[in-house]
Amino acid sequence: MPATDRPLARRWRLPFAAGALLWLGMMLGGCAYTWSASLDGNETRNLSLDTVENRTFPHRPGMEYELTRRLKDEIATDRRFRLTEGATDVKLKVSLVRVTEPNLVEDFRTGEPAEILLRATAVVEATGDAFPTGRSKRTITVSTSYTPGLGDSRRAGLDRLWRDLSREILDVAADIEWAPRSPVE
Repeated sequence: MPATDRPLARRWRLPFAAGALLWLGMMLGGCAYTWSASLDGNETRNLSLDTVENRTFPHRPGMEYELTRRLKDEIATDRRFRLTEGATDVKLKVSLVRVTEPNLVEDFRTGEPAEILLRATAVVEATGDAFPTGRSKRTITVSTSYTPGLGDSRRAGLDRLWRDLSREILDVAADIEWAPRSPVE
């Protein structure tokens, strides 16, 4: 059947679909496009953050700065929050209390570590009028590992650890519905 004999709707189906896909690709392919959780129906909250307090023992200097830097990076891409100073909806206080790096697997031939676990624990206190009791305090532990024998570096492992911990911390600041409803000690 010649193209002119087909109904008009069928003749334009393919060009329309191709145009729609092209338009969608251009809209989603922007330089500043990010994925973020904003499905809770709440508006963007102003959040203030002090430098993370380092309470590790034995003391692990410098880790608080790495976590603070990563938290600020995560806040910048999270649409639930806007990092501000002064009057805020949520004030976030974070204390890094434990960082461990035990060997998970050792190479039998050399005795060198083949896989190393990274685990970090932080105490997070989020305060603000949005919380039923005025604040929410939680202890968060995250872990990841790195494998030096396969070319994975400690730096890459720590980057994953700080990323995961930062995201969990921000979830505490955003989790208004699950905040404790009774007074917190």
